[in-house]
Formats: sequence, structure tokens, C-alpha cells
Amino acid sequence: MDCRESALLVSVLLLALDLCSAQNYVLSDDGGLGRVFDGIGGLSGGGATSRLLVSYAEPYRSQILDFLFKPNFGASLHILKVEIGGDAQTTGKVHLVTLHF
Repeated sequence: MDCRESALLVSVLLLALDLCSAQNYVLSDDGGLGRVFDGIGGLSGGGATSRLLVSYAEPYRSQILDFLFKPNFGASLHILKVEIGGDAQTTGKVHLVTLHF
């Protein structure tokens, strides 16, 4: 590398350093701190792709709950949203439902 290339490289690096140091990041909580972290969640939907928890025998039910919600183990979910269907029996399989009248 000759002297001109070295000088050009130094100039580019100094310019980049100058541009980086000129930027300021201002953090203000005047309007509040924003949204609160509620936790990590999952979604179970579609009826045909999932079974209700009550249809699993013990100890499988407890193991599933541990894999989903136990802290520092498995998914460690905070929230699980489960879709409740209309009990139309639209699939080829019989699924347990939450409530029968």
C-alpha cells in the first residue's frame, strides 16, 4: 500500500469516526415509558390441529403444562390463548368440547 492509499484510508476512517460521534441518542420518558411487557404467549387454534387438555390422561397433562408454563423449563410461556370452537363437529374426528348443552 502506497502513501496515497494509506492517507485515503486514514481520511475515510476519521470521517466515519466523526460521523459516528456526532450522533446523539436522546431518551425521554415525558410521554410515559410506553407499553408494559406482559410476557410471552402462544396460540392454539384450528380445532383439528390440537386436542383439549382434559382429553390427556395424567401424567401427560402435567407434563404438557410443565413444558408450556414452568419457569426456566421448556417454553416458559406466560400466556396461552386457546380458541374455543362452536362445537359444530366439522372435522372428521370427534373432539372434546368445553361445554355441551
